[in-house]
Amino acid sequence: MYIDYSKLWKLLIDRNMTRTDLASLTGISSRVMAKLSKNETVTTDTIARICSGLNCGVADIMECVSEQNISLYRRFLSFGETVDESETCKTVIFHDGSRKYKVYASKKSAAKNTHIHCDKNGTVYWEQLYILGGISSPQSERIVLVKPEREADEVTIVLIKGKPGVITGLDENGFVSASRQLKNDSDIYVMSQAAFKAFTIKE
Repeated sequence: MYIDYSKLWKLLIDRNMTRTDLASLTGISSRVMAKLSKNETVTTDTIARICSGLNCGVADIMECVSEQNISLYRRFLSFGETVDESETCKTVIFHDGSRKYKVYASKKSAAKNTHIHCDKNGTVYWEQLYILGGISSPQSERIVLVKPEREADEVTIVLIKGKPGVITGLDENGFVSASRQLKNDSDIYVMSQAAFKAFTIKE
């Protein structure tokens, strides 16, 4: 079992408040706010200050959740451990039962003018398109996002923050989409945040 603060973030949305507003209202430090966002343990004093500031009860901001019932995405957010970091992404490890997951998460957010390319050389590229005033054909900037590696005993995911316009090169050359089941030890999933939130692997 673990404590989940999803109710707190929903309450802030319902009251048109930001996390910065909450910190200002309660005097909670950025370090403690970061712990709350990761569902980490905080003091009862912190909980009391939040309840007092928002004029609500403990059950309005938190709940106890069984680890067996949470999604892979929530497990990634709550229990993921950053083991490496580059200029473009961070590498996070977490476990779901006996299965190990390695996630290469992009640091910046993709948008509809972002194209992700999965190349046959095993590299994932980030291409940003720029429409300049009056020019019909867009200019682009292409960078290496990551060249992921997969161990035989783990599921490897390249997670694109935000909503990219397109991800090309999936289901070939070892890169597969979230909708495909793992078939061999070299498969690497490449997906957006939305796809990861719905992602499951059947035993």
